[in-house]
Amino acid sequence: MTNLVVSMVRFSAALTLYGVEQLENSLSLLEGGTDVSKTILGMEKTLNSMSDVLMREMDAKKKETLDSVSKASQEMVDRTLEGMEIMDPREVFKASSDLLQKTSDVTAKWVSKAAEAMEKATQAAKPSAETQPAEEAQPVGAK
Repeated sequence: MTNLVVSMVRFSAALTLYGVEQLENSLSLLEGGTDVSKTILGMEKTLNSMSDVLMREMDAKKKETLDSVSKASQEMVDRTLEGMEIMDPREVFKASSDLLQKTSDVTAKWVSKAAEAMEKATQAAKPSAETQPAEEAQPVGAK
């Protein structure tokens, strides 16, 4: 059971840190520090790889559900992008900035929760002072 809890905390922390890294990459893009298409392709490849790993552990019915959700998501994104073609670029930038801020806030909460969970798991794994042998008492002034 302990290993399961530690594995869950590890997975949560890895996912959180990956999110933080992607947020940093996004900020770097906004500052013009990296190539947009290269960053997007790298993130897409990583997310698809992670999804594929999780899919390997699913039964056939859940895989069908995931495929259905993926197709519906693709259609929604396609329609959204078609609608955005007529939008004012300033409004799109404002909406993107708002989304980035919200993502940053959520990520900060995730990191905080992951740190708390890690601290609790670490504390639970430490042997208590009661189970450790007491040090020999030395007289006052003795070295």
